[in-house]
Amino acid sequence: MPAAGGATGNAAGSSAGSSAGAEPGVRLPAAFLARALDGAAPDSPVTVLAVDRAGTLPAGPERDALLAALLTGPHAGSAPEGLLAAAVGAETDAPVLAALAHPDCPEEWHAAVAARRADERLGALAHAGAHPASRAAVVAELRRRVPAPAPVTPEAVERPDAARLVLRSPDLAPEVLAAAVALLPGPPAQLTEGQELNAWVAAHGAALSAWRALWREVLTTHADRVTALWALLSRDADAPAGGQASGRTGERAGEQAREQTGEQTRAVVAELLLGTLPHALPAALLVELAEADLARFAGAALTSRVCRLRVEGHAPEEAAARVAEELAALPEPDRRLPSAYLGTFGATPERGLAAATDWIARALAERWRPLLEPDTDHRLPWRSPPETRAALRARYAEAALAALALWRPRPGFPVCQPGQLAWLAELARLLPADQRPALAERAGALLADAREGRAHRRRRRGAYPAAEDPAFDRALHATRRALGLDRRERPADAPLDELSWQPAAVLDALAGPGATDGTLERLLLAHAVRGYPLGPAFDSLLARHSAPADALHRLTGQLRTLLGPHPGAAGAWTEAVTVSPHRTRATLRALPAHLALAAPPPPPDEAGALPTVLSLVTEALAARPAAWHHFATGPLRDRPLGEALDRALARPAGR
Repeated sequence: MPAAGGATGNAAGSSAGSSAGAEPGVRLPAAFLARALDGAAPDSPVTVLAVDRAGTLPAGPERDALLAALLTGPHAGSAPEGLLAAAVGAETDAPVLAALAHPDCPEEWHAAVAARRADERLGALAHAGAHPASRAAVVAELRRRVPAPAPVTPEAVERPDAARLVLRSPDLAPEVLAAAVALLPGPPAQLTEGQELNAWVAAHGAALSAWRALWREVLTTHADRVTALWALLSRDADAPAGGQASGRTGERAGEQAREQTGEQTRAVVAELLLGTLPHALPAALLVELAEADLARFAGAALTSRVCRLRVEGHAPEEAAARVAEELAALPEPDRRLPSAYLGTFGATPERGLAAATDWIARALAERWRPLLEPDTDHRLPWRSPPETRAALRARYAEAALAALALWRPRPGFPVCQPGQLAWLAELARLLPADQRPALAERAGALLADAREGRAHRRRRRGAYPAAEDPAFDRALHATRRALGLDRRERPADAPLDELSWQPAAVLDALAGPGATDGTLERLLLAHAVRGYPLGPAFDSLLARHSAPADALHRLTGQLRTLLGPHPGAAGAWTEAVTVSPHRTRATLRALPAHLALAAPPPPPDEAGALPTVLSLVTEALAARPAAWHHFATGPLRDRPLGEALDRALARPAGR
């Protein structure tokens, strides 16, 4: 084949060559000539001029466009070799494709053009309408450049190979699509002997993310051909096992490895189709993938049951006997998780109690959200009818209800992270309104555990910083509201913890005009239970009370009874009282001593009329300096400050 960029000056015959030396070259714009070629004959003056002009133009878009116009116009039936040679050496795809599709193009040129093409330009030669020889050449070139699929690596996203680059071209010929898919990287490599475990885990996670990104790109590029892609993967799964026929151990092992690779590939593709492109799936394929996905829930559900039996005190053998039939009915991959909790070592049963709800949460986040979303985005028309999608939503809702029915609290580890509630709030918003009451009923135990989780957070401040409390409280309130459990009336009579997590707008309304002293006092207590600023400030609430100083003294004196078992609430109340402009000596004396002494000092009082904890202590002990020792060494926790001072003053000297 002539070298790229060969001359075209004599390509049309002697008519152009006879005048080349005596007359000036053609000066007409190439774009004009390309338009003028429409309907022109091969020997027409404009065709001769266009060939001449193409021979004098430098390489570039103008020349390429003119070459393509000549080969698809007047020279579509017959073309000089020089014209074809110039076209196949062009910089852009249009003249190259026109030359390769031309009836006069030599057969061997197809392979030659494919061989010299860069990876990223190879796919342009293989569209569905390309010449069969070009398509075959691209397939051969792919197999030469990517001889065998290898396990995916984290670098796969940044360094795509020829197969991936070809798959970025839409409208590939079927045989090219099949060849490129077959050469894509396989799943991440498994742990090998001698490999450091932590390094492998980190690399495996990064490689898996790269693999999912690779397949997501393929599926979105060829969204109109997902059925064909799934058929390709399923065809490979149904292929006969050649190694078994031979009887050789090595071949059988290789065949098993290929089967495992195929299973993992289909699993990832199925998840991506459900989670990314469900609208592009025909009804039959959508139902197939969704039902296969929901079938995997049985393994997670059985895991929750097994773990519950173990936590209740059943030995592994006894638990295994109780679930033997159900375990045997599961596919082998789905038996692995419940079986892990039936062994005599390894998995801790408490960790698997929430396996069923964890499965539902992951399914929602990774696969089912687009299918559960209302059909409001008309830019993505669905290929499946509404009734098919409604039936699948109902099936998923049934699984979610079953998971919540299986849920049990993990001893010592209540729900106390926003992510443990977010999925439930989202599910409640996505499901039809008539399914929310059942969802709320089944979620009762989980929500009760989340309320315990609020207290757990406040008891273990080292693990749960106070700055993160608002996020958890918002998640809990949002979940209850999504389930229809928020109080439609003003919740002034709600339990203090429920009152404390109401949004600021509700608290502002409760404390607004007409608020009774009783409501204001409950809001003050809820302010302490919450432990962080939200809604009306503490002193703002007090200022609306008819007798703020008296109320503050009375509530402080009854603090232990009024606040109940809410960790951190007494401390929050104490800090609010010690800086309140409505504090009195009697109120400060009623505060828990150990909390009052640890509270931050109030800002300076300009008038100097308001007592402080420091002034109260120093003035009380000033008359008996020896009482300082008694006060400092005496019991302070859970005693009012005034009582601690009085006991120190009452102790005889020397004791």
